[in-house]
Amino acid sequence: MLAGVEDPEIKKPITELGMVRDVVIGPDGRVVVGVFLTVSGCPLKETITREVTAAVTSLDGVTSVLVELDVMSSARACANSCAAARASVRCRSPTRDR
Repeated sequence: MLAGVEDPEIKKPITELGMVRDVVIGPDGRVVVGVFLTVSGCPLKETITREVTAAVTSLDGVTSVLVELDVMSSARACANSCAAARASVRCRSPTRDR
């Protein structure tokens, strides 16, 4: 369900960007979703919160959703952006004539 939530600036799923810290589901249907923001003071944090809440609320048995925002470390952000860039590039081996 969170794979359908994209970072509004990067246009990639938050799950692919390593932005989902954790998901805790309580026995009463309360769900807490930890989300890393890529930058401190992210201007689109309300959009991310709204979209995560909507995605999780749509699931059967969910009674409430709390999104906890945190800021990604610079090392993690760099590693995630490099991994996303590698995933979007297709590498081809040169064809060898024999």
